[in-house]
Amino acid sequence: MSSAAKQDTVWMGFMDIVPVIGTVKEAVELVLALYEGDKGVILKKEKAFENIVKESLKKFEKLTPAAAAAAAAGVYNEHSGLRNVREVSKEKIIEYMMIGSKKGPKPQTAAEQKVRQKKVQVIQRDMLEKIQILKPDFYEELKEELKRSNRGEHVFNNDILKFHLKVLTEFKREQDIDDRPGYLQVKEEVDALGKHTLSQNTAAEIQTNMVVHFGADEFYVNANTILYGEYCRALRDALLVVLRNINPDDVTGEQRERVNSVIDNMNNLEIFVDQLAKVSWIANKRDRQERFDRVKQDLVRMYKTARGLQWCLEILRLFQRFYNQGQ
Repeated sequence: MSSAAKQDTVWMGFMDIVPVIGTVKEAVELVLALYEGDKGVILKKEKAFENIVKESLKKFEKLTPAAAAAAAAGVYNEHSGLRNVREVSKEKIIEYMMIGSKKGPKPQTAAEQKVRQKKVQVIQRDMLEKIQILKPDFYEELKEELKRSNRGEHVFNNDILKFHLKVLTEFKREQDIDDRPGYLQVKEEVDALGKHTLSQNTAAEIQTNMVVHFGADEFYVNANTILYGEYCRALRDALLVVLRNINPDDVTGEQRERVNSVIDNMNNLEIFVDQLAKVSWIANKRDRQERFDRVKQDLVRMYKTARGLQWCLEILRLFQRFYNQGQ
């Protein structure tokens, strides 16, 4: 028998992200084979489809052995859309279209691979130059990202919103702050210092609004995970060095300079920005450029004033109220 869909289902496949829908599987497969241009597969699917027509005339007699063999041969390559033809309930057509449109990218030609590799090298060179300001011997190779994150790529690194809480939590754990007499008297103030100082609107822009979903065939390299990660480790270490003095008067000029230097580089070099996501999201639109600039200004101000060196000193002055109790 032909692979005709049941009354309440259809067969679906995809030409890249374009759906092909029909009530006969072999017809859908023939369209996909013609699109992909594989002559061997086209001939087999044409033969199979001819047999379907003959079946219709004979009131759906069994498939000929040749057609059955062609249908079962699986001769198409691993990237072929014919591998993903599915019988789908009519109620599920839209849902399956969404799933199918997220399938992997088409194979790249040698020329395309060469162009993309050059792009990767440019991004890697820029990343290494920025990281080597902190760590002169640092080296790590980048590769193009072929998989796509379901959550998308944030223009501003989402970790910004919880970075200071993580640093403060680590310091409290090191010093057993929660168990010290008198801590409960200042706990509310300490908790407030663990939060970022950005407005709700700016936080929403970072966390939810400024996100890019790259298509399967779009170029993307996740350099920011490495770049931001290295700078975050450097800033965390610099902040913890200051905090471990316990007495704010013991903080040295070198320690102060280290914190300020890392923050200046983060701000000036846009370390917290995914540059590919930024370009894609702004898309030469003036209003989006203005929104980006506002968020960046808020971040620069936060790191430079409210959540930098002065943040550490404020924590230490607060802890001085109870730190020596019970010693």
